[in-house]
Amino acid sequence: MDKEITFSVIIPVHNKLPHLERSVNSVLNQTHQNFELLLIDDASTDGSSEKLKTFRDPRIRLLRRDTPGPGGYAARNLGIATAQNNWVCFLDADDRWELTLLENLHNTLQQNRDIEIISWGWCKVSGSKKELDTFSKQNKKYSQRSFNLIDFLKGPQPMWTGAVSIKKKLLIESSGFPENGFKRGGDMDTWTRCLWRSSKCIWINKVLSYYHMDSVNMVTENVERDITFIFSPFLQDLLHTQNNTVKKAIKYYQNRYLYILLNGRVYERKSIRYDLVKKMNLNLQAVWLITKLHLNRVRHSF
Repeated sequence: MDKEITFSVIIPVHNKLPHLERSVNSVLNQTHQNFELLLIDDASTDGSSEKLKTFRDPRIRLLRRDTPGPGGYAARNLGIATAQNNWVCFLDADDRWELTLLENLHNTLQQNRDIEIISWGWCKVSGSKKELDTFSKQNKKYSQRSFNLIDFLKGPQPMWTGAVSIKKKLLIESSGFPENGFKRGGDMDTWTRCLWRSSKCIWINKVLSYYHMDSVNMVTENVERDITFIFSPFLQDLLHTQNNTVKKAIKYYQNRYLYILLNGRVYERKSIRYDLVKKMNLNLQAVWLITKLHLNRVRHSF
């Protein structure tokens, strides 16, 4: 058991110049000061490289990669490999934290020393509008609650990249982030592997992170939705387990994300991709989702 709780915060940066003050300062100004900040310049070309050098603080370590990787996954892995502390947190370069975030985490972890993953509430921010994450909406009566892989697969997800801290040891044992084969969704693949290996995970009911929708160079805008993460080798292997609860949850997870992708196309007035419909696991859930998809298609055709 670790005697001291210390944090390594990893911010991958690829062409995020307008937002660096917001993200970096939301870490440097934390009320809890026992952390290191790893700024990973992922081959930026917009002036971010020069801007990162202007942040002066002894807790900062600036690392650089020569070739940008999709989703910042390789940059995060570089941060994990060089992290000096036992807890790792992630923040995207265009998002921000509440200044009491690390203090809240430290206090919770002091009281629950066997935790390996801790997550918390977050909001999407668009202009003056804030939207609370779905997991927080559904669990507002709890001050905190435990969760596991089954909860993650059934959804809504109790963790998000900017609202989770994981023990470095667990991240390494779970092989970190996928550097190849994923343009989007690599973080989801990482969370499933970490959750499978973890013994105790806690979510705390405090909004401490903000996902800004006004950002430049967003992966969610520049990269088309992908289904690789729901059919990852890890999940496909788990489908061969004897645990029927796990298998049922994986199939539910796969069907749900296929529906989300397909329904997004319907809302964009695009054709239904029946090659994706055929990838659904055939069960009552699939029948309902396919029926709902076609009803939505009829509604949006007028």
